Amino acid sequence: MITASRETTTNPAPAEAAVLRVDPELAVLERSDGSLQLGWGPGTATVVLPPQGMDSFDLGVLVRLLDGRLTLDEVLDVAAERGLPSGRVRQVLDELTATGAVRQVPASHGPARPRRVRVHGSGPLASAIVEDLPVWDVRWVRSSSGDELQDPADCVVLADGQVPDPHLVNMLVRAGIPHLAVRIRDGRGIVGPFVLPGRSSCLRCADLVRADLDPSWPRLASQLYGRQGHAGRAVTSATAAMAVGQIEAFLSADPSVTPAVDRTLELDLRTHRIVTRRWFRHPRCDCSAIARVGQA
Repeated sequence: MITASRETTTNPAPAEAAVLRVDPELAVLERSDGSLQLGWGPGTATVVLPPQGMDSFDLGVLVRLLDGRLTLDEVLDVAAERGLPSGRVRQVLDELTATGAVRQVPASHGPARPRRVRVHGSGPLASAIVEDLPVWDVRWVRSSSGDELQDPADCVVLADGQVPDPHLVNMLVRAGIPHLAVRIRDGRGIVGPFVLPGRSSCLRCADLVRADLDPSWPRLASQLYGRQGHAGRAVTSATAAMAVGQIEAFLSADPSVTPAVDRTLELDLRTHRIVTRRWFRHPRCDCSAIARVGQA
């Protein structure tokens, strides 16, 4: 039996082609009643009670098998060799997967190709982002002119500019290269939207929405073009960290669930709030058609 205080989502049962791993961000703890607790935050903790036919020791053995090296079938086989009832083991695995405490991840087949991220910009946000990227296995390059974007990349970060270069944005959409806008606006950090060409709204969609709401937007945008925002070091660092989090989510999982796809995350350290703003494809934007033609 499992009690969970973490937000739950409906996940499929573990795929046999994937290996099973306890979420590495969760601490595994023993409770006084013999149950195990994964995580200890009020919104993230999951308590696992030993099912009938298993005790706390058996439960600990099972959880230790979930280290990202074994598939579902292999976990069941090893558990059976150690005398654990297969039906109860499968029950625990299904419930842990449903809460998100156990994840199914692709099996590693040797060293993967390092992912390549281009950070485009010459301001403090670009500098802060490239300082964080080397922490994990990603190759990054930095650029400040559109010509340099011809080199292949898994995604491009458009940093610092209040209004990205529309020709550069069009180039990225045509090439089908995912890109993330990151900037400072009026002392607040703005991350997003994360554009997946042909699959999400784009930066021009957002501009068209702004123009619908304010007919003066094109004139304002022309004045903002080429400018960088200004904020204190804390805002810059926090905004860069949010951007790196988006890049990490994009590179390590299904890109369609990256939080900033079709959204902007707006950070205000003065009010200690992050506001999420939703964006949609604009009916007058031809980004989907451009992406299809460019990738044909």
